[in-house]
Amino acid sequence: MSNSIENMHMEKGHENNLVDQGWEKARQNELIKRLDSGENIQEIIESFPEFKEAFKALDTIDCSDGRVLQGRKIGIADSGLLLPEAERAAFVSHFKGKIETITTHSDCGAAALKFNSLKPEEIPEGVKTADEYGTYCGKKMAEDLGAKHEYLDRDEMASEYHNETAIVIDQTGEFDSTNLEGFPAHFVCTGAGLGFSPEYMKSEVKTLAGIALGHHGFGDRFDSANPLRVIVAAKDQEQLNRWIEIGKEAAKDFGTRVKVDGFIAPEKE
Repeated sequence: MSNSIENMHMEKGHENNLVDQGWEKARQNELIKRLDSGENIQEIIESFPEFKEAFKALDTIDCSDGRVLQGRKIGIADSGLLLPEAERAAFVSHFKGKIETITTHSDCGAAALKFNSLKPEEIPEGVKTADEYGTYCGKKMAEDLGAKHEYLDRDEMASEYHNETAIVIDQTGEFDSTNLEGFPAHFVCTGAGLGFSPEYMKSEVKTLAGIALGHHGFGDRFDSANPLRVIVAAKDQEQLNRWIEIGKEAAKDFGTRVKVDGFIAPEKE
């Protein structure tokens, strides 16, 4: 066996050990452990000391990627790169001047997905890679919104691999979930609270679930006993029921490896 092949196997073994250790740590998260024990998610989340304070004006558009933790996060897949043009235009019109920062990041799956689907004539001049395309689109979104753009390299992200064990669908548009102590690493889908269509949201949630359940995430470690959690944060019971059904529709292809649940946000005082 050549040295190069030996090194490849050693690197793969190190990566697997790292992910195994991450998985064991993830299973010890308070929210995950209590959900696994059968506790009600509303009671669990309300027991978190900072639960009420977690609902506030959000100021930073980040990728839904759970490894990106900049600011009070509005999570949209690759910071809006996958949005249909009509929804992007409506979003820009409504939020222009209200967003401080937009981030894009290295090795984004959503950017790669979009970039690889483009015809040669659709690729902007000077753009040669998916990362460059994601940055190009992020800068354009920032310019349209009157916000600043920041690019995050791999060493500025929270994990070397996708360590998410949950997806948050935020129908309130105000849930600062990434800064709530006790919450597991998770993807963030704030579009439900920003007026994005159910069709787009289904596509976003399905894409993110596929990342978590594939080789970029914890993959086959998820099963019916240890599912990927899709958690809806809603303003009221009607919206909770609606978005739980949308979440289930988005995750139907993954069977029992995904479980959808949710809670109602606290009333504003």
